[in-house]
Amino acid sequence: MNGLTTNGIVRLVLITSFVVAFLVGTTGFYYILHERAVRQTALEAGRLLTTATAIRAYTSAHVSPDIQRLPPDKFYEETVPAFATRTVYEKVQETYPGYSYREPVLNPTNPSNRPTPIEVELINRFRADPKLKEVQGVRDDDNGTFYYLARPITITDDACLVCHDTPARAPPALIAKYGPVNGFGWHINETVGIQSLTVPAAQELRQTGEIAMILAGGLLILFALTYFALTVPLDFLLVRPLRALAQAAEAVSTSSDTRVAMPESGAEEIRSIATAIERLRVSLSKSLNRLSNVERPTS
Repeated sequence: MNGLTTNGIVRLVLITSFVVAFLVGTTGFYYILHERAVRQTALEAGRLLTTATAIRAYTSAHVSPDIQRLPPDKFYEETVPAFATRTVYEKVQETYPGYSYREPVLNPTNPSNRPTPIEVELINRFRADPKLKEVQGVRDDDNGTFYYLARPITITDDACLVCHDTPARAPPALIAKYGPVNGFGWHINETVGIQSLTVPAAQELRQTGEIAMILAGGLLILFALTYFALTVPLDFLLVRPLRALAQAAEAVSTSSDTRVAMPESGAEEIRSIATAIERLRVSLSKSLNRLSNVERPTS
């Protein structure tokens, strides 16, 4: 730090400390807020998907048995658990846009349940790892930022194979509505699709960024106040008196003028040093005078 003054060193230390604290504090605070927003969205998505699962179970246990007693000349979609759940969430989406529930499968009976490329990737992850029970994350698309939660649909009930084993086994009304090509060849314990729920997350994440910006602004203001609160008194109490003291000491060392005044302002320590230098100057002046009188020849 050669060439730096005391004032410059202090200012450099303050600025460096603030920059480090600003970067670490702002980044850390944003990360904490971001993770908190994602966790809250994940909790909401988990509750909604659990509700969807409950609707499926209710349909299977209480709705399907009664509807199946109706004449078999017509296929009733209400007997399909996925239909009931999807219909409920379509109503939810009318009030809360962005909330979406789907049950895409690799070989669906209903073409509307065909998976997107992203959903195919998720299904294949569950098929590759039977122990995997849930996949979640945040993704962006043309409609914004969404949190997604997916769980596997695995065939564990032989009753599902009545409609999805072979066309010959399927109800004629089902064949008449959807044809004999799609939705067949499923097997017991096979993962054929996923329950997929998406929840809009853009607002929560945007609020996280806004709060982080407010924090950054607050830190800037706090630093500015702290910077001036420290540097201004330091300049008046230490830097200027030290500069004046150095100039006075320089003048004393290079001049025989005894009228050079030492600074009387500044911190107590500065005044003490000025007083000590003044005493040293007076003592030195007296010593030089005595030495001059001793060496002067007598007439």
